[in-house]
Amino acid sequence: MNKINAISIKDKPIEKNEQDQLDVSRYIKSLSKFILNSDTPITIGLQGEWGTGKTSMMCMIREELSNENVATSWVNTWEYSLFRGVKETTPAILNGLLYDLKETCGSDWPKEGDVENKIKKVGRFFGNIINQAVANQVGVDFKSAIENNTESILTKSEIAEVKKDISDVINQLINDPKNRYERVVFFVDDLDRINPTDAVEVLESLKNIFDLQNCIFVLAIDYDVVVKGLEGKFGKKTDENEREFRSFFDKIIQVPFSMPIGTYDINNFLKEKLQNFGLKLNDEKIKTYLDVVQLSVGYNPRSLKRFLNTFSLLNTIRTIDDEKQETNSDTFEQVELMLFALLGIQISYPKIFKYIAINPIYFDWDKSFAAKNNLVWEGIEEKISRYGENDLLDEEWEKVIWGFCQSDTYLKSKVFNVLELLNSLKETFKGNFNEIINDALEFAAITSIDDSQESKQNIIQIGKSKIRYNGLDAKKEQLIASNCNKQAITLWESIFEPINNNLEAIGQKINFAKTVTSFYRWVEGKGGKSIQTIYCNDPSKTGTGLNINYYGYNAQFVDDMIQIASEFGWKVTREELSLSNNSKIEIVPGVWLIKEISDWDLAKFGCLACTAEFSKNQSQETVALFFNRVTQQFIKRLTN
Repeated sequence: MNKINAISIKDKPIEKNEQDQLDVSRYIKSLSKFILNSDTPITIGLQGEWGTGKTSMMCMIREELSNENVATSWVNTWEYSLFRGVKETTPAILNGLLYDLKETCGSDWPKEGDVENKIKKVGRFFGNIINQAVANQVGVDFKSAIENNTESILTKSEIAEVKKDISDVINQLINDPKNRYERVVFFVDDLDRINPTDAVEVLESLKNIFDLQNCIFVLAIDYDVVVKGLEGKFGKKTDENEREFRSFFDKIIQVPFSMPIGTYDINNFLKEKLQNFGLKLNDEKIKTYLDVVQLSVGYNPRSLKRFLNTFSLLNTIRTIDDEKQETNSDTFEQVELMLFALLGIQISYPKIFKYIAINPIYFDWDKSFAAKNNLVWEGIEEKISRYGENDLLDEEWEKVIWGFCQSDTYLKSKVFNVLELLNSLKETFKGNFNEIINDALEFAAITSIDDSQESKQNIIQIGKSKIRYNGLDAKKEQLIASNCNKQAITLWESIFEPINNNLEAIGQKINFAKTVTSFYRWVEGKGGKSIQTIYCNDPSKTGTGLNINYYGYNAQFVDDMIQIASEFGWKVTREELSLSNNSKIEIVPGVWLIKEISDWDLAKFGCLACTAEFSKNQSQETVALFFNRVTQQFIKRLTN
């Protein structure tokens, strides 16, 4: 059994090159060399979506430059936007660039000349802009001011003056013989976390104010954020106006650098983290886990950390629970891998996870499952035929998944990743797939954020032997997914559907658990103690019958059962029951009537016990009619 290691991964950027586990050192060295030798002014944009490692890369570049003749300044734009109105953010960020530069230089900051006066003057300038912006409720548009736009709160001369003051400060820093600085690098982080319109305003302001000799800007930026911020100017991006969006981006950023997530060395990172979590992995197993990552969350560092932290939490819960159950190690490790894969699907393809939660045996999905979930089948096979022969689209369930993916742009682009991953799981767990995926789903459902009623067929209470399914339909799906006998499921449904409907009408519920269906009734005069009035084990995979007990909770119970038996020509009397030495009598093979036992709460007024043998000795029609009649009487007594 695996040792529990409740270890998480902190979601913070790395600050030292020695912490690099993704092997990006060649990019750090190359970018640093470029910064040291490029003409100025110049702006480098580290372009990537949320969580791709932009901040970590800037930290490592800054460390690489720390031994060079470079002064650096770092501004986190998101921090400057906190507790400030949208009109105040840009001037606060611009002012912060110089003040952080001064703080970073420390004792190397020039002490002679008028540097201090000029930096205070720049500070007052930006402070006044903030006050005017708040008073007039307008943003900061340096470009309009430079173009002599009369509506601007700034004048062209004011912009020119402050730009000269900033340039003088930079030049005096670089020309001071008492320090080693030859150029200044400004790192501007988290532009993709602030309001997109503010991000565009900051970019324009940097271009118009800090476009100075000896200055290099390194920006962490997401092109999609810039696009959103420009929609007020250009409208929604289309094929016709895309050039305008791209033109703006290119004017601001001279050197775009896309984050190289496809080249990250995830192998060693993943192996180390999983082993820290207590997993026992050889090279073959780590490759399987790596394949899951590649086909689901991908190599986005933040997404991967979130994925691994979620897995660590759920695997810890599962480990504690399985230790109580003494699960064998092979099964434990199989469920471990399946849980890992399901979480990858849940995070990356939540729509597909929702359908798996509804029916885990996805390779049984067919046209009827598609129709039930509002997938229009017409035209799907024709569209798929355009791919020609494809091993990932030759089975009906694969075509269903392909169809589900077509209504979602992201899923549509990832459909073959989804199919490859699901085929891999099907092959890996063949032989005991049903057991493994159902066990893993118990825990994967804990972190699902889907709130659709269909997917809430999963767990209300989590833990082995503590599973609660949310309603009859949910439990039925679980029985189908477990490959229980179809006739037995139909029989089970015919019993519990009317009971369930009547109980809901009086505000009570059936207990749909992992392996049983049951109902408890409060006992009068027992201080609120409950007794079980019906208990049914899940149907088997082969037999058509059920193992079900009806417990008497009123004095008429035994008489009711004797009356029903007589309706089917099965003769039994109270006298025979009283004469029975073992307190019970077999009505017909597989059906037992247990007489009143005063010291046993569960059978205080008797019990009707039915086993699967009943279905073997009677026709399916007779079995169904008998249970229907017993259920009718059960409901009648229950609701009166």
